[in-house]
Amino acid sequence: MIYSLFASLKAFPRALLRLVLKACKVDPLTKKETEAFLENYQVANSPVREVFIPGVQNQGELTKLIFPPVRAVTHQSFVWSYEPGTKKAVQLPYGGILTDGKLLCLDFESYHLARNWRGFGKRIGLRYETVIAPFSHYLDVVFFGGYYDFVILVAAKLSRIKAALPEPVFDLAALSYPLFKTTYEQEYLDLIGVKPDHIFDSVVHDIRFDRCILANSGHWFYPDPADIFALKELVEAKLMIKRTNQHRIYVSRSTRRKVVNEAALIKLLEKYDFIIIEDKPRSVAEQVAIYKNASFIMGPHGASFTNIIWCEPGTHLFELFPANMIVDHFAYLAQVMDMRYSAYSHVIKMGQTKHHIEEDVFVSIADLEKSLDVLFVQV
Repeated sequence: MIYSLFASLKAFPRALLRLVLKACKVDPLTKKETEAFLENYQVANSPVREVFIPGVQNQGELTKLIFPPVRAVTHQSFVWSYEPGTKKAVQLPYGGILTDGKLLCLDFESYHLARNWRGFGKRIGLRYETVIAPFSHYLDVVFFGGYYDFVILVAAKLSRIKAALPEPVFDLAALSYPLFKTTYEQEYLDLIGVKPDHIFDSVVHDIRFDRCILANSGHWFYPDPADIFALKELVEAKLMIKRTNQHRIYVSRSTRRKVVNEAALIKLLEKYDFIIIEDKPRSVAEQVAIYKNASFIMGPHGASFTNIIWCEPGTHLFELFPANMIVDHFAYLAQVMDMRYSAYSHVIKMGQTKHHIEEDVFVSIADLEKSLDVLFVQV
């Protein structure tokens, strides 16, 4: 009934979607309601944390701040071991849990859930005693489905879950969510210790269970530092990559948010002995090694900077922003990792995109040269 109804839906406003769901006897819980529902099943929690991000000057216009000072507040992190008992429970194709008529909200807003039901046919039925369900979102590769989303919202959360569970429980459980279907996903899951034959795509598989391990996503921009360090510990223990160099690197982008006058920028960076990191697929081990061996990192804002979690303390991140896309989640992450941070945005708006998230970057070579001269004299 519900699947056939949602097959005809387009985009619904949140309030209207809730009414439609309730008409189908589905109660879409908020995050707070979900936490209250799961309270008796809690097996681990991490408190709210506050990270101070100092004000950041715009290196293109030093009289202005690109970010004002902010006290970044994380959300409380939980792990639950939910046993539905006699209640009917199912994992939906997009990865969420519907139990006893209640649709749990563990990640972000649920107003776009209609998209997650469209186009799904019959799934392969399986049964496991324990299922780990770490993520519940439609992967549109714009807002969800990229490298940052996987590392922060799936891999780091899985690291929290692994730390909270007895080793045999984690080893024997099935892992089920809408797979990103990337090489880096497979590599990260292996590094975390998930067996390949225990990984299932919830879009394809309908796994019934006696127990479901759940964890919440916190603030999208300000993830729990404990999750980051849990992932860092697992991956670095497996890869054992040590710092042997202190390179200055420029990380290029070839798709959205690329630097439109990059050739001129690269010519400038040659003066400062930068190594150019081309935008191409790399293994997780290669990415860890690049960032571990960097002392100064520059590039347009993008998911590659998720890799600063592998940097050594004191490494300097210098972000280049388009005029309409200035966000502070890597400034936050740099603060968590005890790094130095700078940012640049030029007043020229490139435009010509469907969404500001895709806008390209223009840099003033003269302004950037002045900034780098000062920064490298300080070094």
